[in-house]
Amino acid sequence: MRSVFLTGASRGLGAALFQTLQTDGARVLGLARTFTTEQQTLAAQRPTSVRLRPTDLSDPATLSDPAGVGPAGLPSGAELATFVGEAGPDDEIVLVHNAATVEPIALAGELPPAAVLAAVNLNLVAPILLTNLFLATFRDSPARVRIVYIASSAAHRAYPGWATYCATKAGAEAFVRCVSEAASRACQVDIIDPGAIETQMQQALRDRGTGMPGHARLVERHRVGDIGDPSTVAKSIVDRYFPPLAPAL
Repeated sequence: MRSVFLTGASRGLGAALFQTLQTDGARVLGLARTFTTEQQTLAAQRPTSVRLRPTDLSDPATLSDPAGVGPAGLPSGAELATFVGEAGPDDEIVLVHNAATVEPIALAGELPPAAVLAAVNLNLVAPILLTNLFLATFRDSPARVRIVYIASSAAHRAYPGWATYCATKAGAEAFVRCVSEAASRACQVDIIDPGAIETQMQQALRDRGTGMPGHARLVERHRVGDIGDPSTVAKSIVDRYFPPLAPAL
């Protein structure tokens, strides 16, 4: 059995991954601020294999609640372990870091501080804390443990107006690379750059980046259909990175 914890599960690529993973047979616990009606219906129909966990990973109050005491706090280790249940060496437990925001879209010198702090929390602090919680929770589990980080080319390039996004994605990617080299238990790390995808993030870049360097290129790529469909991209990710589980050696 494969159990997956997925952040940003209700929109864009996250919603497509949520749908594709559970259709593929994985048990999925989605974390997001809100969920779609379809996701809520599915969770009600399949409570043992599909679970929705409301939380706001951009909120400092959420990230300072490691015990998950508040309804919107981080899930506790006990909550993660309960969802997985008994797991053996033929099972796999996966944490997928997908949640991210491109806001604030502005040039340095015009960045709103509150939006910067929210982006740092969501894009950088949350992946660090959730990874730490995940590895601590399953330190002694005989199951295979894996972390999947949804990366971006913005971590390695300078995009005017995206400075906060570029910096936080670079920081989170650096963190998971360190985890791949050394963690408290054996843990496979996959870093996946899905390329440009037609999501609310892409629309925000087109709608709010007018006049910034590179904006015309984004608009043109959208016009000619050079931006991936979330469902298609999610299927390709699941096909490549979530193959059928093989028995442990």
